Amino acid sequence: VSKVSDPEIVKSLQSNLQASCIEETILSASPTDMEYIYWVTGEGLPPFFADKAGKYIIQGQIIAIGEPTPIDISAAFIADSAQQALKTVDKKDMVIYPAKGETKSVLYAFTDADCGYCRKMHEEMADINARGIEVRYLAWPRSQESVPKMEAIWCSEDRNAAMDQAKMGADVQGPSCDNPVQQQVELGAALGVRGTPAVFTQTGEQVGGYLPAAELARAVGIN
Repeated sequence: VSKVSDPEIVKSLQSNLQASCIEETILSASPTDMEYIYWVTGEGLPPFFADKAGKYIIQGQIIAIGEPTPIDISAAFIADSAQQALKTVDKKDMVIYPAKGETKSVLYAFTDADCGYCRKMHEEMADINARGIEVRYLAWPRSQESVPKMEAIWCSEDRNAAMDQAKMGADVQGPSCDNPVQQQVELGAALGVRGTPAVFTQTGEQVGGYLPAAELARAVGIN
C-alpha cells in the first residue's frame, strides 16, 4: 500500500473540521489496505482513520482477518512515523552503548534512571551489547522528580558513566546545560510512550518493555 498522502482528502478533512469549528491542521491522509479508508496525521493530534470523503473520523484499531495471523493495518504506518521521528534525533543527543563486534541491530530505548525495569535492562547491557545490539538511550523521566537526575546525566562530561551510576541508584549531580531531555519527553509522548523502558527498532517497531537480553535478541531476529 502506498503511504503517499492524498492532497484532496487532506483538503476535504481540513474543510470539514473547520466547518465543525475544530481548529486542527491535517498533515497527511494515506491509503490503507482497507478500501476507501485512510490513515491521517495532524499537528498535535494522535493519528486516526478517515473515509475517502473526509467526513468521518474513525478512532481505534482496524484488524484485517482471514489469514493465520490477524493484522492491525495501522501498524506499518505507526512504525514508519516512529522511524522517521527517531531519525531526526542527533546521535550526540543520546547516550549510546555500542555493540561488541559486528552491529547486528540498533535499538532506541526511552529510559528513566529511577525506573526499576530500566535498571534491570541496564544490568544486562553488557550481554545485550555482546549479542551485537547497540542501545541508544533517550530521556523519558516518568515524573518531575526524575527530571533533574536525567538532565544531570545528559549534562555530564561522561554521560555513559553518569548513566551507569544513576542506574545503580546514585544521586548523580551535573552542571546545568542546554539539554534535550524535554524534547525527548515530547518525542516519546508523540510516539505513544506511556512507561519505561520503551524500546524501538530502527524501523520504528516497538518491541517492549523490559525483555531479558536473550528475548530481546530474538525479538530483533538475532538467535
